[in-house]
Amino acid sequence: MNLTGDTNTLHQLLRSANQFSRPTIIVATLILLAALGNRLYVDFDLTATERHTLLPQSVQTLNSLKGSVDAEIFINPQDQQQGAVAELLQKYQNSKPDLHFVFTDPALDPSRIRKLNIAPGGEIFFSHKGRTQRISQVSEQAVTMALQRLTRNAPRVASFVTGHGERQLQSRNNADIGVFAAQLRESGFETQEINLTTATNLDVDDGLLIIASPLQRYLPAESATVLDYISRGGNLIWLTEPSSEDGLKAIEYELGVHRLPGVVIDMAAQNLQVDRPDFAIVNQYSPHTATSGFSSVTLFPQASGLQLQPNREWRAAALAQAGEQAWTETGSLNGEVAFGDDEREVSGPFPLIIALERERNGKTQKVLISGDGDFIADAWIGNGGNRDLGNRIFNWSIDDDELIQVQYPEKPDQTLKLPPIAIVSLFLLALILLPGALLGSATKIWFQRRHG
Repeated sequence: MNLTGDTNTLHQLLRSANQFSRPTIIVATLILLAALGNRLYVDFDLTATERHTLLPQSVQTLNSLKGSVDAEIFINPQDQQQGAVAELLQKYQNSKPDLHFVFTDPALDPSRIRKLNIAPGGEIFFSHKGRTQRISQVSEQAVTMALQRLTRNAPRVASFVTGHGERQLQSRNNADIGVFAAQLRESGFETQEINLTTATNLDVDDGLLIIASPLQRYLPAESATVLDYISRGGNLIWLTEPSSEDGLKAIEYELGVHRLPGVVIDMAAQNLQVDRPDFAIVNQYSPHTATSGFSSVTLFPQASGLQLQPNREWRAAALAQAGEQAWTETGSLNGEVAFGDDEREVSGPFPLIIALERERNGKTQKVLISGDGDFIADAWIGNGGNRDLGNRIFNWSIDDDELIQVQYPEKPDQTLKLPPIAIVSLFLLALILLPGALLGSATKIWFQRRHG
């Protein structure tokens, strides 16, 4: 029996097995770690303001939504925003796994797109327990505020005055607001029509009164009913039109708002290839709860300019303003129009929408006056940010600020602030000293090679 030979053979087998098993174990360990890393990972947001993480208000909103939330994104697959939308909604899904979202190509179902009246740039629909919200802006603020509106347990009553040729809720004619009214109902509003000749004691507690572009004069008793409603703290949205003879001058005086004569002419509209001169373009908005984070261009066809009068009782803000290239034209629009033909004409900027607030009966009363109602009419609601702006002013008017504003803090890690001496030093170093040193070194090498 050769023990030495057997031992050597065993050692060789063990060495061979060790050489084979070691890389196998290493590869298996790496695969296991990769699999665990794909399932178990921790995100660290090292930015100064944690802008890659949902804000606490957003997480709180998600926690308040009991049950699943579905989001359908109507956007062209080639749109560069699709990736940004998916990344944003993925953060919401990480906090609420039963939030599901899908992308829909608008070109695949044109009839449905027309029925839903999808804006040209695309929209996001959120659905929860039979209620829906739609937005066209891609931001955490817009998404969170839409989700907040889905948490409404009780409908808000929006009462539209009728009897004076106002815009109709059930019609889909171009001048009516059937599309917008249907959207209000989907988002949790309860809409109704009221006649002031019979409804003389309007409820001011939880409702909202809307005067939507009347064509005929209010009776003195009807005007008095509206004034009484305002005096008791009722919230109001008043959509008016140029040269409107509606018999509501007393409400102007009560609110401290004056409607300028004439129709708004805005030469800036030509930059957006709008052919008609009596269209106003707005792309800047005053800092306000209703327009916070809103930056879309809105279109106001045939609008009336507004003017604030001194009134200490109300806190006023001009939400949307006509620009410096706008004026109120009191003459004919045929042929060439120019500012200054009438001393009553006023040049921009001036407000197109004014928001008023005051404390009344233990709550904040809200009144909004718009010099145009066409911007939410069926013919124009799909233009630019008109739909979003309409949603914002209605929600602001009735929510009593219960919808929080989601605002990112400033981003100090994106701004480099240097003292003047440091800026001068960097300039000298980058543009003079370093290029000079490189040029001198290259010249020396060339000279040495040339002359030995």
